[in-house]
Amino acid sequence: MKYETIIVEKSGNVVKVTLNRPQILNAMNTQNLFELKDLFSQLRVDQETRFVIFTGAGKAFTCGAEFTKEAMDDRYNRPEMANERLTQIFGHEFMHSMENLEQVTIAAVNGAAVGAGLCMVMNCDFRIASEKAIFGIPETNLGIFFTWGATPRLTALIGPTKAKEMIMTCDNIDAQEAWRIGLVNKVVPADQLMTACDDLIVKIAGKGPLAIRMTKKIVNAASIARMADLYPCEPELVERLMVSSEVQEGVQAFIEKRPPKFTGQ
Repeated sequence: MKYETIIVEKSGNVVKVTLNRPQILNAMNTQNLFELKDLFSQLRVDQETRFVIFTGAGKAFTCGAEFTKEAMDDRYNRPEMANERLTQIFGHEFMHSMENLEQVTIAAVNGAAVGAGLCMVMNCDFRIASEKAIFGIPETNLGIFFTWGATPRLTALIGPTKAKEMIMTCDNIDAQEAWRIGLVNKVVPADQLMTACDDLIVKIAGKGPLAIRMTKKIVNAASIARMADLYPCEPELVERLMVSSEVQEGVQAFIEKRPPKFTGQ
């Protein structure tokens, strides 16, 4: 299938997926999400591909969700995302589908990976960052929390203290700090990013394919087992949150490029 917002290139047992909206830092809209989810379905039955690399075109991996009136209107016009609860259910399914691909997945983080972009990075089995990479979570500045099951996933990766710090302060961190706290596996010069991904693939490709697949599933199960009860709660929480004045103010401030003025407790 031909996609408009992503480029899919296959070479042997490796598929490279490039988020391809560089003019807006690969911001993710509804079409982009549906195309990625369709790709995940294709990969689910692809027994030839063993490795998938995700990266971004241009200067960014992805700056996260596209917050424009057009993007929001398009989202709510889709039956699967007609309200906030359904949007959250879609998001959880998106995360689960990506996280549980049969292939070994690698995030080649070439630039900013923010918000939903960080979600994609966390879903990958390995994360290799360019020295130019930046990671951030702007959600609480918009009046929302890190949804789609992203908060427990981040906590599992970097621990509760750093997870709270990243989410509550909205401070971006650079590649070296991301490596120091365990968010990424490796940091390399920008011009060596794809080479580093290829080197990792070579190391794993010689191992038993079944053993690798089973290892991924066992580690994933061990990592998320205690989080399972949290996921069903989020759609209801977000549905309530989105009718609050805080979210309205946060999103409007973002669009107007000004600091938000929250008045609630």
